[in-house]
This record gives sequence, C-alpha cells and structure tokens, in this order.
Amino acid sequence: MARKRVISGIAVAGIAVCSALLGNYLKTPKAYDNTALSEWRPDGPRYVAPANPVLGINDTFRSLHGSTRNSDEVLTAVAPEVELDWVVEEDMFITEGPSIDREGNLYFSPVTPKENVVLVSLDGETGERRWSIEGYGQGGGAPLILDDPDRPGEQIVYLTLYERALAVRPSGDIIWDVKTGLKKYIDPIQGLENSHNFGANYLPQADAIVSVVMDGTMIMLDRKTGSLLLSEPFIVPGAPAKPSNAAKIPQWLLDRADAVAREAVGEDPTHGGRFSRVMDILFGGGVKVANYFSIDPGTGRIFVAATAEDGDDGVRDGLAANGAIYGIDVIRNHGKLQLEVAAKAMFDGGTGSTPALTADGKRIYTSDEHGHVIAYDRDLNELWRYNVGEQVLASITVASEGSELYVATLKTLYKLFDRGGKAEAGWSARLDMYPELMGAKNMNLLTATVTANGIAMMAGNGILSKSGKAVPFTVGVGLLDRETGKVLGYTQGLEESVATTITGPDGSFYIGHSPVRRALSKSLMGPLVNDLTGGVAKYKPVNRQAFGHHIVCSASVRAENAAMYFDSHPDSALEDLSHVRVLLRQLGDVQPEGLSSDISDFYDSMGSIDGIAAKQLAIELGSACKSARADSTNRMITASLL
Repeated sequence: MARKRVISGIAVAGIAVCSALLGNYLKTPKAYDNTALSEWRPDGPRYVAPANPVLGINDTFRSLHGSTRNSDEVLTAVAPEVELDWVVEEDMFITEGPSIDREGNLYFSPVTPKENVVLVSLDGETGERRWSIEGYGQGGGAPLILDDPDRPGEQIVYLTLYERALAVRPSGDIIWDVKTGLKKYIDPIQGLENSHNFGANYLPQADAIVSVVMDGTMIMLDRKTGSLLLSEPFIVPGAPAKPSNAAKIPQWLLDRADAVAREAVGEDPTHGGRFSRVMDILFGGGVKVANYFSIDPGTGRIFVAATAEDGDDGVRDGLAANGAIYGIDVIRNHGKLQLEVAAKAMFDGGTGSTPALTADGKRIYTSDEHGHVIAYDRDLNELWRYNVGEQVLASITVASEGSELYVATLKTLYKLFDRGGKAEAGWSARLDMYPELMGAKNMNLLTATVTANGIAMMAGNGILSKSGKAVPFTVGVGLLDRETGKVLGYTQGLEESVATTITGPDGSFYIGHSPVRRALSKSLMGPLVNDLTGGVAKYKPVNRQAFGHHIVCSASVRAENAAMYFDSHPDSALEDLSHVRVLLRQLGDVQPEGLSSDISDFYDSMGSIDGIAAKQLAIELGSACKSARADSTNRMITASLL
C-alpha cells in the first residue's frame, strides 16, 4: 500500500449523543436462526491453481491472506454459531496472523512485544503456548506454512524478519536460522525504525522464500537451506511516501490513543506509539510498502503494491504522492538469480489493497483511494474498474468459484462479479447486528474470507463519520449468506483486528488482536467502551448439528458441479472433488448427530473418479443435504412454535 486517505476529522458531536445510549441495548446483538442454510451454488467451472507439492491445497490459513495469492479463501466451512472459547497472550499486539497448520496449531509473530520472542505457537484446541523462539523484531508478519515434499504429510513454518529468517518444524525444532544481510536503521523522515515485515511468500520457480519489508527491500532465500539467492537485496522502485495530514487527528487525541494502547499491550519507543504509528503508515510517513504481496504460482511473477517513483506525481522532491503496483520477474543472469520490474500500474494517491490474484493467476485485483476496484491482466493492463462509492478498506477477496469478488468498506461488504471486460454488482451485506439509533451504525471492520458455506466477517457497531472515520463500540464475528448477503450468524467478540478474518480447520474463528480503532474509541468514550486487550481469541462452534448441515450441503453443491463439468472442464471437476474431500474430512471431525460417516466411506471406496462415479457421489451427497434441509426446516418450525 502506498497511502490510504481514509479519514479526515472525527464526529465528536455524534459520539457524545450516542454515548447516552451505550447501555446494554446498543451492545446486545440480534439473535439469528443459525439453522438456516444458503441456496448458493457454484456458477460454472472454477478457477484452478497449478498443483504444487510445496504449496499443497488451500485448506486453512497458511499465510496472511490464506494463500500466497492473497485470495482470502479457504476450502473448509466455518461454524454459523460460535462462542468465545479463550483468549491468550493478552499483552501481545498482533497485526498479522495467526497462521494455522494442518493439525490446527497456531503461529504468530507479535509486534515489538514486552517479551523477547519473535515466533509463538499455540495449541489450537486449548490456546496453551506450545513453544516460542526468542529474539528481537518489530514483528515478522504472518508466518508462512508450506508442505514438506521431502517428508510427505509434514509441514514447515517460515518466518522472515528484517535481520533474520527462520524455518521451523511444527514441533518447534529449527531447520535453519539465518541472517538476511540487512541492518536495521532509523528512518530519517520520522526518526523511527522502519523495518516491519508483513510476511514471507513462496516462489515455486526458484523454490524460494521471498520477503518484502516496509522500506521496499526484497530478499530471496533457498527454501531448504535458507541461503541467500540474490547477490544483493532488490529494492522495489518508488520513493518514500509523502506525509499527509489527511487524518487531521489532533495531537492530544493521538497521544491519548497511544497511552490507552500502551497500557494494554506496551510499546517500543523506537517504533512510536501503537496508534499514531499505524496512522502514520496509513497516511504516508516515508513508507514504501505498507502491506503484504502476491506471487502467481503459475508464472512466478511477484506483485507488490508500493509507492510510485519520484517524479511520477509531476514533482521531483524525493517523495511520492501516488502509489503503484509492480510486476517483478525472476531472471537468471550468468547463472545468478536477479529480479527486474516487468510491469507497472500507477494509482492516483495510492492504494489500500494488497494485489489479489485469481487461482489461475490470470487476473489481479486492487483498489485505489477513490473507491475503485480495478482488474488487471498479468502484465498490469487495466481490464475494468468499478466504483463502489466509498473508500475500500482492505484487499479484495477473490473466490475461485463463480468469478466472485468481495470488497470490504467500513459501511458494508460488496459482492461483485468479474464478467470479463466489466464488473457486475451483486449484493451489499445487510449488516443488522445491532440497533442503529442516534448516530450508531453497524459497520464492517475487516477483509472478508470466502469459506465453503459463506462469507466470514468481522463487524461491529459504532460511529461512522461522513469522512469515513470509524469509532467502534462493539466488535464481533459472523457469517454472511453468499447468495444474498444476509447475516446467518453473529457473535459479539472481545477485540478487533487489523489482520484478516481467520478461520480454522475445525470451523472456529481465530482472531489476532490489534486494537487500533478501539484505541481511539476508548480514548474518546472512556469507561463506556470495554478495555483493550491483545493476544489471540478463539470462537468455537457450539451447534454441531447446524454446522454439520452446512458442511454436507457445501460438499453437495461441489459434487454436483464436478459431475456437471467432468467432461468439459476436467481440471475444474477434479478441483471440486478435492474440495469435497476436504469437507468430508471436516464433517468426520465435527461428527454431527444424524449424519453418519457412510458418505465418506462411499467416497473413499470409489478409487479412481470418473464421470459416472462423480454423479453417484453427487446423488449421495444431494440426498444427505436434502435430509439436512428437512431437519433444518423442522427445527426452525419447532423454534418458532416455542
């Protein structure tokens, strides 16, 4: 991200009026019928990513945005009804992650914690710390979890800091721990350390771990050994972002918000206050890169959102007023690997989105600060742009099915369809969790996640100023109907995040706490707003029956799609069947009453899949889903009578 102009001014008057209503009424969310099932189904064949033994399948959050393509999509389902299970490591500020391995264990890298650790692993079931690795760092972003082709069935966790990079087994055993060759320094513009790393990525064509840090420095390491693959670090083009006063937050309020955050999660003076530093990054402050990046697994092209070069804004002053996306290729020169810019697209004023790719890597999506969602081809030629009418909050969520995109703003979530040469509007989410009285509004707070049974979200209620300023009073997690945008389930939560809406293989939500907006809310509202907390929270499934219905019907529509396209689009059909297998494995773990393991046994007994077998599977799953829908309807009727 270059610069994001999200806000200007604060609706203090609206907050004062609304504060009188901040009792139990405004803080109590609506109750939803969690047995409801969606009518959504795939529309045509799906995008298919190239198979890779290291990347594996997208069955859990392996990185900051779920995949190395920044899709924010997982193959598993999320529970429609959850409750807060635990919150741990409460004094840690987590801006990216956690990432989750195949067994459900969590990994995160806190930002300048009080404790001298760079990587922490938690038990996904209990929240207990499994192990940690000592060291200093501003936070290594979301750890990257890859499959280990040399040890089938096992995985490796990769973490890239500024001066250090690690490869660690889930057990905590270190495979390699190397120096990157970079030396931390104090940024001359702000007088602060400018070395945050948003997370590692994987480049199949070089079997390399790739890292881009905040100052635009890019490194590549051999996946097996950690050895540096570039003779010298590559510097992403662009000038330091021009500082902006777009936020117009008075210094007294910045100081108060920093103090509130400091009391909850501490801070490191070399990095500035938790709140003011985030605002500084969002609105300039000499930063080149302010988010994660993407790699097309098919071609190996790297896509980085950064600042434009000095002079691209018409003024040569050593700073950049605009942003740009760079397509960077790996080339071999006299036997050595080098990086070079192969494509570039600029933005007026910058972008708030990490480039997000379709599964086949042929389309790249981002946004500008004027509310446009923009589609590009691999060479960053613009294909279309669509204005949602308000500032886009974060990266575009890209589904592998139905050419669907999900766009996060503070007011809502928008669904779009990519129709080739243009975008087509779908729905805007009907956020109705809390009463909207005296200026209080329901709001979206995070990037959406596409799951097998709907759209996972983090949302809440608070004040939204005309300029787009969010002052949330309450936060929570929930599930949207992918067909209609209606809320299917919502649970009030403990704390907000600026990471992503992370779901686990067991159907839980796992939220890394990074109270930024709530630091402002707490500063303004005092005791009317709950205290801030860091750490990680788990929201676990509480209705196995309803969750099982969601899983089996999600598997059913993929099996139907596979049978429909088995002959005409075999790659899509096989991907659908792989999706079915993931869901049936999840169904076996959930073990809902009344849904036996016969379907999974039937699938496993088929051996090689052909078109006839796919149709048989679709029939079996269709019958199970029909029974689930009948059971769901009966439960709804019973509940209404009671």
